[in-house]
This record gives sequence, C-alpha cells and structure tokens, in this order.
Amino acid sequence: MAEFVATRHALFAFIYGFTRNPHDAEDLFQEVWLRFSRALAEGTEIQEQAKWCRATARNLLLHYWRDRRHDAVPVDPELLELVDQAFAEQSASQESWRLRQEALSRCVEELPDRARELLRLKYDESLSAGQVADRLRQSTAAVLMSLSRVRKALRDCAQRKLKAEGLAP
Repeated sequence: MAEFVATRHALFAFIYGFTRNPHDAEDLFQEVWLRFSRALAEGTEIQEQAKWCRATARNLLLHYWRDRRHDAVPVDPELLELVDQAFAEQSASQESWRLRQEALSRCVEELPDRARELLRLKYDESLSAGQVADRLRQSTAAVLMSLSRVRKALRDCAQRKLKAEGLAP
C-alpha cells in the first residue's frame, strides 16, 4: 500500500500520457486503485506494487482505446510496453537514489562531532567557507580542506555500505 501511495503521481502520469484527458485519466487511476485494493483485501501477495499497478493500467488503457476507436488513433500495445519499461527504469533509478541517500545519512551519523558541525554550518545554514571559518576560528583554507576530506570520507563510506549490501559493484 505504501508503495502505491509513493508512486501514485508516476502512475497517474503514465495513464494521463495515453489519455490526454484529466477526467478519463482520473477515472482509470481510480479503477486501478479499486482493483489494487480489492486484490490486497482478497489476500493477493503483490511483490512489486508499482509494476502490478502499471500492468493493470496498461490493460485498462487498451480497453479504453478499444472502446474509443472512432475518437482517436488507438494505442499500440507495444508502445504501452515500452512506456511501461521506461517508468520501471525510472522507478529503479529512484530506488537506487533513495538507497544511496540512506547510506549517506548513516555515514553522516558516524562522523565525528566536529565534521558534522562543519557540514551543518556549510549545508544546513548555507554559510560560505569564509563564514564557517569565522565561526570555527579557522582559516578559510583549513575549512575548504576539511570539507574536501569530509566529502571524500562520506563518498567512500557510502560506497562501502552499498557494496556491503550488494547494491554497488
């Protein structure tokens, strides 16, 4: 259910892209939601909810275009499949990005207090390197060098974590 909620905008965009009518797209989106809810209520185990919903939407879109042959050019099922693959690749990319962000967050938590403070001043407070240097009573060059070292440490840490979890080469 949570995956459906998280990907609802992408699913609506997928449907709308083929209907080009917000009312029809909303009707089809609601039908996907009803079928999805019904399947879950019946105990159907759905491993990849976004993929399941796009497949349901594809079938509904084929019926939609079959019923409207006289209104417009019907959609080619192969085109639907190609667009579905593009959405699946985008979802995988977003998942990869989310996993990288989680690894990076864990790495930030593992940093020494001084390094976390440096990052907080630079990125949370959006201070310039000179302003950070003033706050920490260091030279600007020292702050820039420290930031460079912390960013490298974070990159290496995140890569190690992702590799340990089998998510990076």
